[in-house]
Amino acid sequence: MAYHDLQEYLTRLESAGKLHWIEQRVDPAWEVTAITRQVFDRYGWNARPALGFRQVGASEFPLVIGVVGGSPEIYALALSTTVEKISEVWERAQRHPIDPVSAPTGLCKEIILRGSEIDLGSLPQVVWTPGQDPGPYITAPVIITKDAETGRRNVGTYRLQLKGANRLGLYVGGAQHAARHIRQYEANKQDMPVAIAIGVDPTIVLSSISKFPYGTDELAVAGGLRGEAVPLVRCETVDLEVPANAEIVLEGFLRAGYREQEGPFGEFSGYMSPGGQQPVIELTCISRRRTPIYHSFLSQMPPSESSCIRSLSRSAAVYHHLRHVLGLPVRAVHFTESGGASCVLVISIKKEYPEQVKEVAWGAWSLMNKEGKFTVVVDEDVDVRSPFQVEWAMSFHAQPARDTFMVNGVVPSGVDPSTASADIPQHDPRRRTGSKILIDATRKHAYPPPARVPAEFIEKAKQKWSEYGFR
Repeated sequence: MAYHDLQEYLTRLESAGKLHWIEQRVDPAWEVTAITRQVFDRYGWNARPALGFRQVGASEFPLVIGVVGGSPEIYALALSTTVEKISEVWERAQRHPIDPVSAPTGLCKEIILRGSEIDLGSLPQVVWTPGQDPGPYITAPVIITKDAETGRRNVGTYRLQLKGANRLGLYVGGAQHAARHIRQYEANKQDMPVAIAIGVDPTIVLSSISKFPYGTDELAVAGGLRGEAVPLVRCETVDLEVPANAEIVLEGFLRAGYREQEGPFGEFSGYMSPGGQQPVIELTCISRRRTPIYHSFLSQMPPSESSCIRSLSRSAAVYHHLRHVLGLPVRAVHFTESGGASCVLVISIKKEYPEQVKEVAWGAWSLMNKEGKFTVVVDEDVDVRSPFQVEWAMSFHAQPARDTFMVNGVVPSGVDPSTASADIPQHDPRRRTGSKILIDATRKHAYPPPARVPAEFIEKAKQKWSEYGFR
């Protein structure tokens, strides 16, 4: 089922008992993030609710958070499916994308503001790492840019620092597709048009966050996820299209060659990224619904919404690439939440020959060059989502001297604090080189029988569980 817009999806979340609204006014300087952090730390991966804040500081806009990646069940609702079928839905969307269609107008055009009417201060001014972030950030923007040569669209999610009534600081890692667009425009000494949608159909958000080969239209993948084309409308002041039913749309230009201090910001690594000299977007228009809802993500220390979303989305993308693009005998893929769904990647395979383990690792790294700093490959009978089983396989299927493979001089995650000390700014070249390690935790020879209780005995015990005095 395709959701018409974010608000229709929120109604679905509420009816499923997955959205908790907070009615009293909250302080955006600390209270939003404190409440959200407590929810993510207190409730388990499957039990966390999404949150809604009716009154955030002086803003007239309600705020929602955790509505896409609060938990696997919430993520599944965003895709109109069940947790068990998440990978199946992603697989279908990537195999059968549906191109977006043009619409004459949309809900995002109900109010249009230009010039002196533009005021980012109307948005909830949420500080996500109180006492350390330099100010409010937009954390769930769907940022649309295009290739200066081909005109092909890229849709990505990158952090935006609020810098005034009509200015935003943008951080995009150098390997991101939008960074390629920036380099193209700046090489030609041209300002780059940018459109930013806030609050959209959740399939668009999930596609925006996911990693696809350069040139893929993420909005077509979103169409595949929702089973229906995404309607788009033309922007008012830039030559781009945006989702017609977005809650809020920001339009503007990234000024060629201009940089300002951006950050520091509490990132998905669980540490403050140091910030540095980054591009600035100057807004030329804000359009929105009459009664918009503002959408945000919680990042910072895992577990977080970003780590949950990244884990599920990236795992599905790598699985598709390895199994259906490269034809490798992969059974399951999992980016761990503890690694920010970036650093620790576990892949299970039905190994056909010893060298295939490296093929799997190189295949994953070729799709996501910054991810999988620690990549562990295990046999098909190991549950990649069970840290206990993965550590068991590493303990008894691998010899460190024989079964590890190190690669140096690769692109690291842009916010990995292990690459350089905290006093080195984000844009410094010393942060651009990292390394990876592959741990081959598959069996290399014949093993003795596993020391397990036979499955039929376990089933008999389960049937008598209450007789043993257990609930």
